[in-house]
Amino acid sequence: MSVIHAPKQPDLDARLLVFPGVMAVALLALFGRLYYFQIVKATELNERAEASEQISIDSLAPRGLIVDRRGKMVAGVRPEIVVKGVPDVLRKHPEVLDQVAEILGADKKRLEKKLNDGYWRKHLPTPIYVGASVAAGSKLAEIADTLPGISVDTQPMRFYPDPTSFSHVLGYVWTPNPNEEKRIKEEFQLKVPPYVGKGGIERAYELDLMGTLGREYIEVDARQRPLRIMGRDSGTPGKKLVLSLDANLQKLATTMLTEQGFKGSAVAIDPRNGEVLCLVSNPTFDPSLFLGGISEHEYASLKDDPNLPMMNRAVQTPLAPGSTFKIVTAIAAAKAGIWSETGTAFCAGGFTLGSKTFKCLGHHGSVSFERAMEKSCNTYFCTLGYRMGREKLVEAAESVGIASRTGIEIGGEDPGSLPNDKWLKRNRKPAVWFGGDVVNGSIGQGAVGATPLQMANLMALVANNGVNYVPHLVHATVGPVDGSKVSVLPSKESHRVDLPTDFWVSLRRSLGRVIESGTARSAAIPGLAWGGKTGSAEQRKGRLTHSWFVGFAPLENPTIAICVRVEEAGHGGEVAAPIARELVKRYLASTASKPSAQAATSAMSPPVR
Repeated sequence: MSVIHAPKQPDLDARLLVFPGVMAVALLALFGRLYYFQIVKATELNERAEASEQISIDSLAPRGLIVDRRGKMVAGVRPEIVVKGVPDVLRKHPEVLDQVAEILGADKKRLEKKLNDGYWRKHLPTPIYVGASVAAGSKLAEIADTLPGISVDTQPMRFYPDPTSFSHVLGYVWTPNPNEEKRIKEEFQLKVPPYVGKGGIERAYELDLMGTLGREYIEVDARQRPLRIMGRDSGTPGKKLVLSLDANLQKLATTMLTEQGFKGSAVAIDPRNGEVLCLVSNPTFDPSLFLGGISEHEYASLKDDPNLPMMNRAVQTPLAPGSTFKIVTAIAAAKAGIWSETGTAFCAGGFTLGSKTFKCLGHHGSVSFERAMEKSCNTYFCTLGYRMGREKLVEAAESVGIASRTGIEIGGEDPGSLPNDKWLKRNRKPAVWFGGDVVNGSIGQGAVGATPLQMANLMALVANNGVNYVPHLVHATVGPVDGSKVSVLPSKESHRVDLPTDFWVSLRRSLGRVIESGTARSAAIPGLAWGGKTGSAEQRKGRLTHSWFVGFAPLENPTIAICVRVEEAGHGGEVAAPIARELVKRYLASTASKPSAQAATSAMSPPVR
């Protein structure tokens, strides 16, 4: 009999469950990961996928320091709080700019203009306000989460410890315009920095002062939205400039002109090398207004001011120099061979030519050269001018630098004028000369126009036996890193007038008598012998004369030549001469106890090998 056995159920082995379990967990993990990437992180990953480039943003390098001849700071750098805005974000949230303007106490239109200037990179922060107060910056930083598109940063910005005394010399720093961008690219083949020099030393020495921009590398997506900072390169500061100027002298000249309400200028030069010790124009202005961008209203108030505070009167306003020009007439007579130390002219109160009389300050009788200079006798110098003729007077004036630019590095000079053919064609129709033109010119009137800088450099030539140098404001540049590389700027000869030593000795002696017992007695300094000449230049009828004084000190081995001109102020001996006296006295006292520019530069840095 056959037996049929039912199949036996196998025992369930736990090992058989391991593989399906592992597979289930793996599939769940995979599905979870796919969900995370495709759903949760989809937006972020899409943005990362779109990230296609790395861009670099320039960071501002500290501008080079500027110090005076003894190392005193005249233009420095300090961190300023900068408010930045992302143009594209703020365009979507216009109400944010209202809040920012209120906190800063700023004009909203000014912020909008800055924002629009940076719209070419609409997803990146652009500076919209420089120089925020600590309180305002802190408040903006605290509520940054509620101000989309706004950030607060710091960056090195220019500042001026004494802005008004140096405004016309230094210029100022501001954002570049298209012409300045073109100039920097063409002249230096460099990328244009965010801020550039406008006028003065800041512009003339742009390449030295600007330094090398830093870089910040940012990864951005295809829409130029920033994702992360990839790295930074630090910028290199600009070189330090050591000026030839004396900051204390500059301050004193500015103060004296300002306190007395004068429009005018004061210029001083070292006759031995052409270094400018003082160059002041008044009224002045505050260049700090331009830092971070000046408002249209502020700029208009400066530009439209009838006193023209932005005009540099030291180099841009040639006026008749009056009797100070008699020094040129004497040089012209010597060059023409008609000058004599002992020769005389008779002064009966004026010089008569035809029906016209050119009045003198007095009745000097028979007067020789030194006496004529001492008393500023118009008759004597009119006689010299008439004898030599217009052409020789003009030729001599041109040989000492009148009616030509001195070449000072800040530029902007007006060359002035002389009674030459150029002046005739521009000012007379028909173009005819008259006998009185040379007579008028010989006493610094009529067609003669000179700047204070030109007249100061004329006195440097007289002090230096007929040689002067191109006036310059910078003594040396100093390397930015460790100060080990010092470059002293060489002096360059400008004019040379070869005349006998006897003439120069007599001329300087006559100018010494002007201060000792002549028209400039108000310039006398106890214990110091020095030379000078006053001038009172006539202008429109009913107006006071322009007050001039030129001089050099000491009489032997001069170290300073000076010109002070005060517009519509009266006689040179009453107004300009006392100002010059105080400047010369201050400078000579300081040089007796303080080092020169050369010594200051040597002290700052080791010698160049």
